Amino acid sequence: MYYGDRIAACDQAIERQLHAYQKEVFPEVVVDKSARSKKQATKNTPKFNTCSYLRSILGVDVTSIFGLSEISALEILAETGTDMSKWETSKHFVSWLNLCPNNKISGGKLISSLVMKKKPNIASQAFRNAANGVQRSDNWLGDYFRRMKAKGGNAYAMIATANKIATVYYKMVSERVEFNPPELTHYREKYKLAKIAYLERKLMDLKAVD
Repeated sequence: MYYGDRIAACDQAIERQLHAYQKEVFPEVVVDKSARSKKQATKNTPKFNTCSYLRSILGVDVTSIFGLSEISALEILAETGTDMSKWETSKHFVSWLNLCPNNKISGGKLISSLVMKKKPNIASQAFRNAANGVQRSDNWLGDYFRRMKAKGGNAYAMIATANKIATVYYKMVSERVEFNPPELTHYREKYKLAKIAYLERKLMDLKAVD
């Protein structure tokens, strides 16, 4: 009972802070209390309508991104704010998050993939958690995670997928566009065609050498 009361008090404090921030930064925006996340709530999800505040502050529903929970979205907002122009491009953003693996390739095969040795900030960890959350999902990000895991292992897949999620987040918030994921079948077909084109180029290179 004691811990439940403390958690409830924390939820109330977070909601007050979000309400004050929204009124200060976007006083003209009315919070849509009917806006709800389509994802199933977990025991750690705040009891108030987190999605409505995130949408009113960011202008888009970032919780629609596969793997990104309301808690993670709050952590990212607290760390990055709403002004994405602080990072010139999405590449600058993921670099700041330390989600750019330093791939070492020999003979066309990945032999090492390490990120810089520094402690990930809260936003970076939130994107990594989101990546871990999609690895068994039946969507294009889950499919991407599994392909990357087969290529370079779990840690490599987590960083690569977190990079993808952070790139989507940057585009959504900076351009105010909603999440529009590709269909899994279309994504797989596109990857298949890209793989065939890559192999054809390699074959042409070998023929040119001969």
